Formats: sequence, structure tokens, C-alpha cells
Amino acid sequence: MQAVHTAYGDISVPDFSVDVPEVSEFGDYASNVAMILAKPLKKKPMEIAEALIEALEKGGSGLIKKIDIAVPGFINMFIADDLILASAHEALKRPGSLGKSTEGRDKTIIVEYFQLNIAKQPHVGHLRSAVIGDALKRILYARGYKTVSDTHVGDWGTQFGILLYAYKKAIENNKDLEGSIKEDPFTKLQELYTAAHKEEDAKENGKAEFAKLEQGDVENRKIWQWMVDISMQKLDQSAARLKLLAFEEHMGESAYEGAMPAIVQEALAKGVAKKTDDGAVIIDLVQENLDEAILIKSDGASTYLLRDLATIQHRQNKWHFWKNVYVVDNRQSHHFRQLFRVAELLGFEGVGASEYVDFGFMKLPEGVMSTRAGNVISLDAVLDEAEARAREVIKEKNPNLKDADMVAKKVGLGAIKFFDLSHNRKSDVIFRWEDVLSFDGNTGPYIQYTHARLKSILRKSSDEIGEEFPGNTEFDNAERALLFSCARLPEAMERVIGSWSPHLLASYIYSLAQQTNEFYHTHPVLLEKNKKKREALLMLVQVVATTIATGLYLLGIDAPEEM
Repeated sequence: MQAVHTAYGDISVPDFSVDVPEVSEFGDYASNVAMILAKPLKKKPMEIAEALIEALEKGGSGLIKKIDIAVPGFINMFIADDLILASAHEALKRPGSLGKSTEGRDKTIIVEYFQLNIAKQPHVGHLRSAVIGDALKRILYARGYKTVSDTHVGDWGTQFGILLYAYKKAIENNKDLEGSIKEDPFTKLQELYTAAHKEEDAKENGKAEFAKLEQGDVENRKIWQWMVDISMQKLDQSAARLKLLAFEEHMGESAYEGAMPAIVQEALAKGVAKKTDDGAVIIDLVQENLDEAILIKSDGASTYLLRDLATIQHRQNKWHFWKNVYVVDNRQSHHFRQLFRVAELLGFEGVGASEYVDFGFMKLPEGVMSTRAGNVISLDAVLDEAEARAREVIKEKNPNLKDADMVAKKVGLGAIKFFDLSHNRKSDVIFRWEDVLSFDGNTGPYIQYTHARLKSILRKSSDEIGEEFPGNTEFDNAERALLFSCARLPEAMERVIGSWSPHLLASYIYSLAQQTNEFYHTHPVLLEKNKKKREALLMLVQVVATTIATGLYLLGIDAPEEM
């Protein structure tokens, strides 16, 4: 962009691309900027390209080694070798700092994800929020942001009222049922919830039970607390099994019960909200195409919107966030548009401080999963099946592998996480066992196996691996291209943050693994007879292994050293 303004002054520049060419000989990066500018500047693309190259060379930043022009006006750029080697040396000397920076210093970002509902079994539909949110937290943290995660458990509202109604009705009809429910609470409660939803007046009964709960009914509070306690234990177990980073905030919707009345009063006092004839408190956003936002229902019960407002207020007061990010499915778009607008009207945050990171559904081939419909696959069942299938593959391919059970857990979980994260978060994902647990192609196990191959080379070598390539080291095109790809890890991380899209990092790691396997077959490292060249190749192998392991870690996936 700077070169454009140097060559042509302060002009409006349409969107253009800077991409990595499929063929490395064409450059490290290629841009179509000259062709994009041809129409507004009324000049030939080749002429514009020459002017931009001159501007780039005058800049003298030392970033670029060589620039070429390709018909009809592509600008092909080769990055300076010193920069590529600097990244490689960082991986060799300080592998733990690879991809890290301080660019996010003094900026706090809240990331909310894995929002389970109490008394409901975690299922595969919860997987997307969990792994997308966890990957974002890992990447943000690595780039220096103060990152705070919150589960914001669903333990309040009409849906829970329906469960209360179903539970109380079942116990009333059969006193002996209470013991069996407590022996297997999640299965039994889910059956009760599913059955209750088939009743015509389920919602009205649920609203009544929730209103009683919110008003302090002793029996409802006792049942609610028991359900909360067992659910939070299950959430912790599920998060641990998914190897999610620890949550700094671990609060349910009910935690904001005490803060809600003051928000209602503030909204009324500021004229943001009004009370209707039937006692409800609403905010009229009709003129903004956001309908009426309800804070208090006519029966006196609070709403999801009001609880989320109290959450924003708490987060801003406690954390003074720069960004407040919600990783939730795309059905909630309208709710969050309302929420952010009301938060702005009340002065709880700056415009655009909160963002809605939506994702598509995880579906079965026959349709959407739903607790109400009773067609969900439990998260534990998915993880158990993944580990079992991974164990069978390991038994077939490497029957003598040490710690096979531990590796199977890593590979099984890696397969599931990468399957999810390799998809654009906005896309719906069809859950098929044969796709989720495939061990070929664009999968977690393929990348994990690539890493294990590299570590095997390093284990078999008796050469010492240095921390810096000698100044006279020569690299062929494939070797240099591999080093350049490794140096692009921070770029991939920044692209994720720019669009909240972890699939961009997953795609980068997969491409690196493909490139690495091509290198593996064309460069028999341990057969290299020249000692200095062999040492350089081993250092290259170490750089690639470290880069792949780092990329996998940022996605929440382990990188086994043997498979």
C-alpha cells in the first residue's frame, strides 16, 4: 500500500490480493495490484507494475530480495533470505517462543465459548464452540493479548423452567424415580426434558416454574442448585477431556441475578427503556430493524438479553476489555445485534467492542441435532469412538508402539478437533464418522504423522543439531521454500485474528505438512554424505517439526513424537 501511495499519491485503492503462488519459483508472494489499479489509473498493468517496483526498491526496507513482473502485470516478490533464516533460528534457539509477539500488549480480549446448559449431557454439537473458542484463545495469547475465557453456563431461564417442571412432575408421579435419576442424572433428565417438550403447554409450565425460581421458591432453588453442581462437575470433566485451556471466568447466567434490577432501573431512568401496560420492560428498536428488545417479561421474569447485559457490564467493570467476543452458533444473530445496540445505548461499552463470532451447525446426515428431538450424540461417545478407532489403526501400522493408549487418545482427539477446525466456521458441518475419523488427507492424524516422521529422522541421527545455519549454507528451491513456509506461521496467526477464523491456521498447517512430505521423499536426509549439508538438513527438519508442533498446539492438538 505504501508503494502505491509513493508512486501515485493519495489515491483510493480498491481491494487487491497478495498471495503465495502455487509454484515457489514464481516468488514468495504475488500481487495483482497493478491489474486492479489499471482501470482507475487508466494505465497499462505492466506500466503500473514497473512504477510500483521502483517505489518498493526506493523504500529500501531490506524485506525484499528480488522482484519480477509477469504478464499481464503480476508482481512477484522474493523475501530476503536473512528474514527467512531469522525465523528459522528462532525455532532452533527458542522453540517455545515461535509465533509469539507482544503486539496485543495492554489489550484485553474476552472470549466466551463452550456454553453448556446445566443438566444436559455435553454432545457433539457443543464441540464447535469449544474448539473454535479454545483455538482463538491460544492464538490471541501467543500474540500478546491478555485473553480471558468464560463459559457463561446456561443455568437460568425458561428452558431450565421446563426441566424443573418435568422433573417435579416425574417425582410427583413416582417417588422412587428420584433415586434412579440421581444415579444417571444426565441421561434421565434429558429423557424428561425431551418428553416434556412434546406437551402442548410445556413452555407455559416452564415459564411459571422459572418465575417461581427467580422469586426465590425454596423447592425450586434446592433442585436448581443440585443440577448446577452436577453440571459444573461435568463441564470440568468435558473441558479436561477436550484439553481446553483453563477458564478465567466460570460463571453461569444466574451469577448476574443481583445486578439485573439496577440495569432495568438505569434503562428506565435514561429513557432507553419503557414499561408497558402489562408490566413488561422493553426497548423499542423497531426503527433500527431490531424489533422490541425485552428486559423484563410481563410475568416479571428476566430475559436472556437482560442477563447478557449484566454480563457485559461485569466484564467491562472487572476486565476493561478491548474486545468482547462471543463464539456462538449462527441462530443467535438477531439476539446479539439487539444486545450490542442496547449495551451501546446504556454506555456499557464502546461501539464495536463486542463481536459475535458465529459458526454453522454440526449436523447429522439426517438433519440438525437437538436435545428436544433426542437425536444428539454425546461428546463422551464421540471421544471414546475416536480413541478406539485410533487404537486399531496404531495396532495395524505400528503394533510395537510404546504408550499406544496415550498416543491413541492424542490421535483420536486430534482427528476430531482438526475435522472441525479445518472447516470455515461459518459453514455447516455434516458429522459422519468416516470423515471425522479419517486418517488420510486433510486430517489431524495426517499432520500428526508428518510430525512423527520428522522426529523419527532426528532420533536416528547421531549428528548434533546447531542453533544457527552457517552463513555459507546453500539451499535448493525445495529447501528454501520449506523454510519460507515455516516463517509464515505468524502471518497465518494474524489472518486468524483478523477474521476470527481458525480454519486459516488449519489450512496453513496442512499445506506445510504436504510440502514436508514431498521434501521427505525427495531429500533422504540421513543418506546425505556431506556432513555439513546433512547437519543443515537436520536443522531444517527440526525447524519444520517445531513449526508443525506449534501450529497444532495453537489448535489445541498434541503432536506425538511416535505414531
